[in-house]
Amino acid sequence: AERMDRKLRKGWFIDLLEAEEESRKDIREEREQALASQLREMRTRSRRLVDPLQYAVSIADEDLSDYTPTFAWEMGPPSEKQMAFLEKSGIAPSSVPNKGMAKVLIDRLLSRREEGLSSPKQIRCLERYGFRHVGTWSFDDASRMIGILAGNDWKVPRGLVPATYEPGA
Repeated sequence: AERMDRKLRKGWFIDLLEAEEESRKDIREEREQALASQLREMRTRSRRLVDPLQYAVSIADEDLSDYTPTFAWEMGPPSEKQMAFLEKSGIAPSSVPNKGMAKVLIDRLLSRREEGLSSPKQIRCLERYGFRHVGTWSFDDASRMIGILAGNDWKVPRGLVPATYEPGA
């Protein structure tokens, strides 16, 4: 309606039906362009960054995967500092809906780092090859397996079954 109004004020159209049709077409084209741009960005980012929900499932954290903000401050958008930390840690900050979720994610990332558990980037990389329960692996075990894959031209070595592999077994 706003688009039609602007065009009619400029004297672009005389017929209201024609104005409506043209405005719908313009809006559709803009949405398609915005979506195409977003998809291009996601293609390059998705290789580097992990979706927060996917990460929550990978580390089997129900509190994180079912997170609902409780307090008013948690419902606001994530801060720039939170978004920068999440991106540096391998989490896609654009998929974090609010400040509370960002805080919980950051807390989990820091505690997992202190415990020496695998990072989001390691989890994403190894899950891509079919490894399971990578969220429970140590940072060193995940690094070792990534090193093995890299040394084998990023192919799973013969005799290794990713779905059943357990580090140290």
